[in-house]
Amino acid sequence: MIEGRETAEAIAQAFVDARRTGTALAEYPGALPESLDEAYGIQKAAIGLFARRIAGWKVGRIADQLVDTYGSNRITGPIFADSVVEADGDAAPEMPVFANGFAAAEAEFLLRVGNLPASFDREWTNAAVAEYVDAVRIGIELASSPFPGINLHGPAVTVSDFGNNNGLVIGRALDSNSRFLEWRVALTIDGEVAGTGTAATMLDGPFGAVRFLFELARDRQLPLAPGQWISTGAVTGVHPVRPGAQVEASFGDGMRVRCRIGVNHHG
Repeated sequence: MIEGRETAEAIAQAFVDARRTGTALAEYPGALPESLDEAYGIQKAAIGLFARRIAGWKVGRIADQLVDTYGSNRITGPIFADSVVEADGDAAPEMPVFANGFAAAEAEFLLRVGNLPASFDREWTNAAVAEYVDAVRIGIELASSPFPGINLHGPAVTVSDFGNNNGLVIGRALDSNSRFLEWRVALTIDGEVAGTGTAATMLDGPFGAVRFLFELARDRQLPLAPGQWISTGAVTGVHPVRPGAQVEASFGDGMRVRCRIGVNHHG
């Protein structure tokens, strides 16, 4: 258990320093957070220390067997503006990861928050939050952390280092009438299929991820803002990658987004 604000800020500072210099952390830099309260406290401190504009939020799933322990079925972390790239068709921007840390690619649907309610203080449903979403795109989230064991110690540890996010590739927009929940999604690495799936099988879907964030804005004062992108969860799974890999995510009939994995030398 983390004792006191100073220890939480020391952990946050260690992660921020590692991200800025592109160096790995062989061990977790302090006592492991045991609760989401502790973890979001570290994350909040790190956001302040990193001092970069937040362009969105990644949402990840908590394993079923851990939901009761942590009191939630999802987690989140900030996506910073300088790690977001727009790409269309055959464009394959280089997206950096921590070569000696953890690195993975995830095929995701991205929902943009167009505006926000005057108050979050209400009970939210998927239908209610859908009214505040003004765009849907396809994309790839780059999950990467200087700590190679980021996903081995439970969701609180993952939350503590920006939810394990290190970038976002924003692909083509979907037609407003698209029934994308049933689309087959596939992610390939160097031409080999790493995973397939549909958004319909993901808890209560992408709009459920937005609802989760509205609830965090209500309960934890999460700093949601108009224009932010929500990376709503890994449709095909979390797929480890290494520098030099070519990643492609395909959605439905012919929509795709690509990137090439690079090295995070410094932040």
